[in-house]
Amino acid sequence: MHGEKFASQVHCSILSHMNCRVALFYIRLVPAILLFTLNVPVSGQQVMNGSFESLTALPSTTGQWDLVPGWLGTGSSENTPDAFHIQGTGGGDLPETPVAMVSPHQGMAIAGFMATGAEGANRREYITGTFSQPLEPGTAYRFTFRMTNGERTEFSQAGLGVSKLGMHFSMLPLQQLGSAPLSQTPQFDLTPVFYSREWETISFTFVAQSAWTCFTWGAFGADEERSITVNEGDSPTMAYCFVDAFEIAMDDEGVAVDEQQVRGPISKPTIINLEEDPSWFLPNAFTPNNDGENDVFIPVWNNVEMKRFEVFSRWGEKVYALTSNAADGWDGKTKNGEDAEPGTYVWQVDVIDAEGKTISRSGAITLIR
Repeated sequence: MHGEKFASQVHCSILSHMNCRVALFYIRLVPAILLFTLNVPVSGQQVMNGSFESLTALPSTTGQWDLVPGWLGTGSSENTPDAFHIQGTGGGDLPETPVAMVSPHQGMAIAGFMATGAEGANRREYITGTFSQPLEPGTAYRFTFRMTNGERTEFSQAGLGVSKLGMHFSMLPLQQLGSAPLSQTPQFDLTPVFYSREWETISFTFVAQSAWTCFTWGAFGADEERSITVNEGDSPTMAYCFVDAFEIAMDDEGVAVDEQQVRGPISKPTIINLEEDPSWFLPNAFTPNNDGENDVFIPVWNNVEMKRFEVFSRWGEKVYALTSNAADGWDGKTKNGEDAEPGTYVWQVDVIDAEGKTISRSGAITLIR
């Protein structure tokens, strides 16, 4: 499947314009931290390894879905989603993947899959995740995750948008024949055509009808049941989606519904453009060439106090630290005053919000010279 899906492994060095926000994440940047088990106690319902940060090894090519604990296949050798990591190599690294430029929404890792092939080909990949414990029948939950198509590269075969992506909850993993579409009816449909260079938040509420233990996301049903549109490129052959930050929680607001009519989500999805977040922004690339434009990397924040801002190389070496509100930012120099090498760096920040709560964030920045 991946020989076809990524026939061209040529990467095109372009500037990614994706605006990425990230959630709570603490890490020392050495590969050994990735090698840990998920068999630990958890508090409340969770999506296991929902941000793909736990890996048994760093990905070095596409199709290495078996490196991601907590995520399952569909029983088909042709269903091979992809794991990507900032510290990965070859086709498994970030932000430059074989299909698009993309930085994680959260942390240092994401996943990707071919939602559909070209119209009429009826080719599919699906991602299947698991819960920390079976859902409680009759209980209302809110399910949230993030998705993007990334910034398409010049030689990418991606560029299609697709409608009616769906979420199917089940007690056992679904089984797929080759790369054929699954025929199950999803409990949730994202009806409009999805295509976005930015991270979008997809969130919906539903009532569990059984003690579901897993969920599957993708395009259910045949191509003729949906719209497949050309959004970028001359002749793209697939709709490729990146996903990150899967979360589930009991819906505290409650859901007033007739239990006899409940078949899954009881509200339409909420699509939030992260561009509209007024309190937090970090660029994901800068060019410290002293031309007066985009020379400094610095967070932009509203109604929070900056407590810590640090930048690390991919190998864990701290190259910059700011511990006050003096908005000098990182000018692309090492601590010795030398020009830092072009490439991907990792930032970490701690801020204090208006209520006195400390919030920690981390993500990737690309230095371009």
